[in-house]
Amino acid sequence: MKINIGDKVRFLNDVGGGIVVKFLKNNMVLVENEDGFEYPINSNEIIVVEKAKPPEPAQTNKVSDKVIEQKNELKVKLKKDKLTNIIFGFVRNAEEQQDGFDCYLINDSNFSLFYHVVLKFDSGLKKIDAEILEPNTKIYVTHLSRDEINSGKELIIQILFFDNPHQVLRPQIERKIKIVPLNFFQEHLFIENDFLDDKAYIFELLRDDGSSLKSEKTAKDLEKMFLEKESAEEDKSKRYSARQERKTIEVDLHINELVESVVGMTNAEILEQQMKVFHQTMTDAIMSNAGKVIFIHGIGNGTLKATIRESLAKQYKVIFEDASFREYGFGATMVLL
Repeated sequence: MKINIGDKVRFLNDVGGGIVVKFLKNNMVLVENEDGFEYPINSNEIIVVEKAKPPEPAQTNKVSDKVIEQKNELKVKLKKDKLTNIIFGFVRNAEEQQDGFDCYLINDSNFSLFYHVVLKFDSGLKKIDAEILEPNTKIYVTHLSRDEINSGKELIIQILFFDNPHQVLRPQIERKIKIVPLNFFQEHLFIENDFLDDKAYIFELLRDDGSSLKSEKTAKDLEKMFLEKESAEEDKSKRYSARQERKTIEVDLHINELVESVVGMTNAEILEQQMKVFHQTMTDAIMSNAGKVIFIHGIGNGTLKATIRESLAKQYKVIFEDASFREYGFGATMVLL
């Protein structure tokens, strides 16, 4: 029996099966199981258990309505030009009950797509969402808590473009967003944009003129385009690998160095002033791409030192250690950025 994309198949020499999503070379096909994972397998080792059904307009509309109802899909007023631009954005959610980041996927193109989003941890993978996204629309994907941002390693986003559920126009695109917790707390990375109402931390997953989507050579063109892009990104990293040594910032947090007089100040007010300078220094260091920051806090009763180190560990997620004993004794902390 001839195998077509969209056919439901069963493995002959193994347990399981799935849906045929792509034809490969050497009589191989790509089968996606119910968990969204894909397996290359020889077409002689599978059997068709259910043929793909031709799409019906009513069914397509029904799926679209379901997406809008269940996923709060929002129409984006975009020009319907040939540009294909797929974007993933993080928006801060400052609600007291739900502190973290709302995630959106934007399909700024004239093609429908199916997406699959997975969050990777050291312990394994967590499936976030899998859904259909119509042309020129955006969709709320999920909410990531601060704990998930802090413990997650990367978001893996897989995308398939299609005209209808069984006529795939291009091979699967996979993009990985490396999660750097510190970046989610840098104000300058959240920018105004044309797609979301609030400032967002934006990642461009795909951008081309759209011609490759309609070409019969789509697969080869895209593979070449992605390989060239990855090669260019690699070359760029090599080009800038030999950087000048980054500067070291040194700040003395002894209160007499920060204010003219401490008369009338309580211990709490003194600590508040010292931490204000600490946070401002960390922000300036990050913005200026400094390599190290040395905070001179003295020995004292250790309250300032403990507060600084707690903030470095929990808020900034950076590496720190005792500064040079020869220069500062036990009274300074060095931060590595």
